[in-house]
Amino acid sequence: MSSLASRITMREKLAGKPPFLAALDIGSSKIACLISKNPEGTKNVHIVGAGHQLSRGVKNGAVTDMDALERSIRVAVEQAERAAGARISDVVLGVSGPNLKSVYLQGGVNVGNREITQMHVRDANNAALSTFQQPDRQILHATPLGYALDGAGGVKDPRGMIATRLTVTMLVVSGPVAPLKNIAQCVTRAHLNPVAVVASPYAAGLSVLVEDEIEQGATVIDMGGGVTSAACFYEGNLIYLDSVPVGGARASSDLAQGLGTTFAAAERLKTLHGAVALSQVHAFDVVDAPRLGEDGRLEAGTTSKAELTNMLRPRFEEMLELLEKRLSKASAQYRPLPRRIVLTGGASQMPGMRDVAEEVFRAPVRMARPSRTTGLGEMYQTSAFSSAAGLLKWEINGGAGAVAPMYGKSRMPLSGGSIFRKATDWLKENF
Repeated sequence: MSSLASRITMREKLAGKPPFLAALDIGSSKIACLISKNPEGTKNVHIVGAGHQLSRGVKNGAVTDMDALERSIRVAVEQAERAAGARISDVVLGVSGPNLKSVYLQGGVNVGNREITQMHVRDANNAALSTFQQPDRQILHATPLGYALDGAGGVKDPRGMIATRLTVTMLVVSGPVAPLKNIAQCVTRAHLNPVAVVASPYAAGLSVLVEDEIEQGATVIDMGGGVTSAACFYEGNLIYLDSVPVGGARASSDLAQGLGTTFAAAERLKTLHGAVALSQVHAFDVVDAPRLGEDGRLEAGTTSKAELTNMLRPRFEEMLELLEKRLSKASAQYRPLPRRIVLTGGASQMPGMRDVAEEVFRAPVRMARPSRTTGLGEMYQTSAFSSAAGLLKWEINGGAGAVAPMYGKSRMPLSGGSIFRKATDWLKENF
């Protein structure tokens, strides 16, 4: 290595820029790890290593077997490390589950008819966060949606303006403390340091939405194996997040019950031949569908694709209808939510899903996968890995909106930090 290259490498290390960024998305059906080469002067994600593994030991966002989850994490991370040719230690952790919720908070400070500074903005944000009184829940990230000066709202950046009182409206995304700690503990046992924890639906939105959708408004529906989530964006911010505990795995279970077969066989049938719209299949097409015999073993059998569709569609309709009711209720209770729908997630890949979603939401629907991301390859350039790619996007953008005292980037990471690093962060935050 030349002396110039050595100096550049040393300068990056001193500046705290790791050569690689890593994301670990823990879902109900799979665990995905993506490694990106730290880009210079660009906001695009370039993947150099990827790995995934079936989720074991976690169900609907809660840990059921720590040893099994740790092994799954290790396998996924080691696969990504081999592809990248590098070892990682810090990861941005994505979590999902039906218990992730969003809430609006308000708070303010008296400015005294003076010019508003960064410290006033920080104090207003802290005043809003102090109203979050749920000791059994952990704040993951919070986003200031707008400021008001003496009651006049609509202000994006109040710094430099003059007012008597500054107030802020914030959206806070939180999750239950115990499940989050258990997941973080499994990640730590795999010799990884979770520097931040981000809600997977939020990350999926960062990955699949284009700039116009983020500004003008769009709702991302992330259809996973165990949870179906919604993340609403408007004017560049996340404005609502919710989820229902129903996913693609429930449809596989329905198929297993209806055909009298095993869950694994039903999952394979759903993946290879499933659809949710009869227009996507030939009614008389017949496929192999093994069934459990009298001795408990699988025996040869057949079924039509039309029969598979009739078994699968009601469950997928239910997922979307449950979410549509929650979005409608939130629109009436808080603020109107965007009607433009963007579908992503592994379960959204079922043929005919766009037609079903348009019927349920009575709005235009777009199917999406990770955008502005290179190096994923054919296997990972699918909607199933939108959340993992979004975690890297979140990290490259500086972790905007992270204020959690336990996990947020603006606070001390789980592994602690030096006094010099803490002092530097404090100076950056206040000056």
